Amino acid sequence: MTTPLALITGATSGIGAAYAELLAQQGFNLILTGRRERELAQVCEQLTQRFGVTVEPLLVDLAVAAERQALVQRVRSLPRLDVLINNAGYAQDGHFGRIDWAAHQALLDVHIQAVCELTYAALPLLLAQRGRLVNVASVASWLPTPQSALYGPTKAFLRVFSETLALSYGRQGLQVQALCPGFTVTDFHWKLGIDPERFYRSHGLMRAWRAPMVVARSWRDLQRGRIVCVPGWNYRLIVALLRHVPMRVLHWAMSRAKVARYGTD
Repeated sequence: MTTPLALITGATSGIGAAYAELLAQQGFNLILTGRRERELAQVCEQLTQRFGVTVEPLLVDLAVAAERQALVQRVRSLPRLDVLINNAGYAQDGHFGRIDWAAHQALLDVHIQAVCELTYAALPLLLAQRGRLVNVASVASWLPTPQSALYGPTKAFLRVFSETLALSYGRQGLQVQALCPGFTVTDFHWKLGIDPERFYRSHGLMRAWRAPMVVARSWRDLQRGRIVCVPGWNYRLIVALLRHVPMRVLHWAMSRAKVARYGTD
């Protein structure tokens, strides 16, 4: 029996690393990408030692066209692929016109261009295995994010893109999910210069969940055929409210937000 194979982008920490551990536990061989060489090597070594699977590290910056294309070609060269997790992503705070266009382009390349190109390359392989595709979006995909110019809009694209693929290819056996977490305890916010000890909440409506819980819920919902996954009772409640609040009320509230989506105040 051939060992199943999964590819995960942004696997050095957080949700990507948690997904790598979950799939390694289930006997998947892995291809993991990341931008931080030392951290990526550590993750791969630990998974190999703990679970005895084959883990291939690929140092890739998805914002760099040549590196992105090399990864696409690597996908096309694979004899099989069972799972693709498009997890790589980040945020940058600031109004649209105050950020250099090069920074906007990099975020668009990572959140949209890379996801579309990798999914397109992987699609024949995933269909052949009746495989699984997860695109990591966000609760912010239901929100305008005026203080984090492209984060909400690009995550909204990922959510709707995933729903579109799920409806297009579900009858052919492909399972597609838009994973939409809220605040998750990772190094995501630390890289934005935010103190995790002050930022994360351990209870209440804005509590943050840990990456293994988010991934466990995602995988369970995939097995149940749920196209959109929102881990955490609090974020499911928030999304339900967002989907029913009048648009003018939402816009009024967001227009008066004085801090960034990922701000510390």
